[in-house]
Amino acid sequence: MFRFALFLMMFSTTVPAVVAQSAFSGMRYRVPTDANMLVMINAEKLFGSSVADRERWNERRQAAYDAGLSALPPDAKEVLLAGRNDHEFGESLWEMALVRLEGERSVSTVAQRFGGTMDNLEGRTAVKLPNDRYVVQLSKDLLGTYTPANRQDVSRWLRKTDTVSTDAEYSPYLAQAFKYATEVGTPVIMAMDVKDTLSPAEIRNRLSNYEELLGADVNLDELTELLSGVRGITLGVTVVGQSVGAIRVDFDGDAGLVSEIGKPLLIAILQKQGAMIDDIHDWKPAVKGNTFLLQGKLSTDGARRVMSVLELPRELSEAMHLASSPGSDPEGSAKKIAAQQYYNSVTTLIEDLREKPKRDHVKTFGQAAMWYDRYARKIDNLPILNVDEELLNYGANIAELFRSAEMAMKGVGMRASNRRAANNAGSGGYYYSSGGYRVGYGYNSGGYGPQGYTASVGAGQASLREKGRTDAIITKQERTAGAATVQQIWQTIDQETAGIRRAMTEKYDAEF
Repeated sequence: MFRFALFLMMFSTTVPAVVAQSAFSGMRYRVPTDANMLVMINAEKLFGSSVADRERWNERRQAAYDAGLSALPPDAKEVLLAGRNDHEFGESLWEMALVRLEGERSVSTVAQRFGGTMDNLEGRTAVKLPNDRYVVQLSKDLLGTYTPANRQDVSRWLRKTDTVSTDAEYSPYLAQAFKYATEVGTPVIMAMDVKDTLSPAEIRNRLSNYEELLGADVNLDELTELLSGVRGITLGVTVVGQSVGAIRVDFDGDAGLVSEIGKPLLIAILQKQGAMIDDIHDWKPAVKGNTFLLQGKLSTDGARRVMSVLELPRELSEAMHLASSPGSDPEGSAKKIAAQQYYNSVTTLIEDLREKPKRDHVKTFGQAAMWYDRYARKIDNLPILNVDEELLNYGANIAELFRSAEMAMKGVGMRASNRRAANNAGSGGYYYSSGGYRVGYGYNSGGYGPQGYTASVGAGQASLREKGRTDAIITKQERTAGAATVQQIWQTIDQETAGIRRAMTEKYDAEF
């Protein structure tokens, strides 16, 4: 879920609309007070807009969810996700999700469908799932999840949030983001509280890696001080007439210092994280007091990219799907349908990932690697009820191959860095001389013809040049090796896919 942390590095918007007071009812105080990340989606408003109707979002919604490309359940009305993320190491400490769905739900069917164990926590029906997650029945139409599935922690979460909290105990930045969704009416809000995340020394060190700052008329000491006081980052998406996205970064001090460099710096950050949206190139920057803003039209593809960062637990929407009882389907039609759906979901994810680097203009291995891990987890989270064991093994193999490709790409930079650090290429320098000739003529024997010259490079300078040359060779070698490894992995993926397709077609006498 929280791999979108760096993607959020700056977002929010406002819309002069008012929503019913019942929006996200019962969700606000379920968010633990130590949360530093918050996502809110008003699906009814988002998919009920004129934009959604014009772009046929609802028609594509079910297909995208079935294929694993979208984590938003087709019948979800409101979604809230929150968690605490260790920004320094990029690790999630805990995550929770709340989803209000059409009609009544029961977590007992979650246990049936996903092989969980029934439990009772704080007087509420709950189920512990094999994927280290609890699903809890909060009301007839509201389900919640919490991970990791530590029973004591989940019980404490329920017990503490049964008592109404106050905004004073809550992150002020996330409390403000909550109001964007409930009072302003913004359909999609993603917010991250980053106050006190990085020290000034760490910020200054990271700034030195951005070419966008070279030659810029900005004092790095002043910029470091400003960034040290960043309060939070929020993304908002509105759908009034057309899709509009906006990025908002809030500081403790005046944001005027980033009025010129804010946009190129943001684009560089998103590109490095593999989360760039082409639409942002056309967005307009602005500074309002202590806030840097970037706002513009969001295309259908851009909106899809925003939603793709979510990894909502599928158990929440699958709760009404009853597991088939043994012997109830003698012809095996349920097994065949489940096999076809699973196969189509995995192969759709494969093709989507294959095209992603080109479609999203990915430029580095690091940018691509994050998507391989994300797609592996999408495969892990596909429904598996009634799915053929051979197909499940195929899906697990593909997910593992994705992770192998991720490690191969991440390893390129590490291996190249280690080799460059150990590269002590040296040179003793050189001296070169060319005689030429001169011929005298006229008074005072003035000369004509080419004149001799000498050139020399000292040992120190020659060694630096040699190290630079050999470092470049090392980098190219590692990139070539990494690309070859990834290509081999894709060949294996294609071979396994072709093999499983033949096997399933023969087994079920149906097209896969």
